[in-house]
Order: sequence, then C-alpha cells, then structure tokens
Amino acid sequence: MIDSYLVSPGSVGLKPHQYQLIEDVVLNHAAVIHAWVFGSRALGTYKDNSDINIVIEGDGISLSFVAGLQDRLEQSSLPFKVDLLVKHRITSNELLAHIDTYGIKLK
Repeated sequence: MIDSYLVSPGSVGLKPHQYQLIEDVVLNHAAVIHAWVFGSRALGTYKDNSDINIVIEGDGISLSFVAGLQDRLEQSSLPFKVDLLVKHRITSNELLAHIDTYGIKLK
C-alpha cells in the first residue's frame, strides 16, 4: 500500500510496482539500516529511462553483498539501471555532500 512508503514512489519517478521491487530486494533486507536515493531522481531532473542511484548504510555490508543485490535488480523487470553504493565506502566529499543535501531517505 502506498501509504506505507517513506516517500511517494512518484516523487522519485517510480511506479508503485517498481518501488515495491526495490523495497523487496534492497530496503527490506535486514542488513540495510538506512537508504537514500540521490542524483537526478532526487533532484527531479530524471527522464523515464534514467538510472536510479541509491546509497545504503548498514552493519557488515560488503561489496559481495552489494553485488548480490545489484544482480537481483539487474535480473528484475526494472526498465532502468539501479546503482547501489555503500555510504562508508564513498571517498568523494562532493558526492557525500550531495547525498547529505539532496538525498531522499527511503529507509
């Protein structure tokens, strides 16, 4: 049900079933404590086929864990690419500032 979402799927350019798929694969995973969407979908400058950038935080999130989530998303019915980043692995201060300023909290 749309009322259970932290954000409206439409506010980041997603249809409810697309948001649900991302929620099922990424947001509902116990290891993922926080997640934000950033980039064009957070800024409102996206196009229908724009990728979606998501940064996650959690305990014990390894690159292999992220690769597994990424693979599940790539095998899904989503018509666009999902880029997953782990917040503590980001080395760009500019990117971290962008996420902190414009990121939309998903979880």
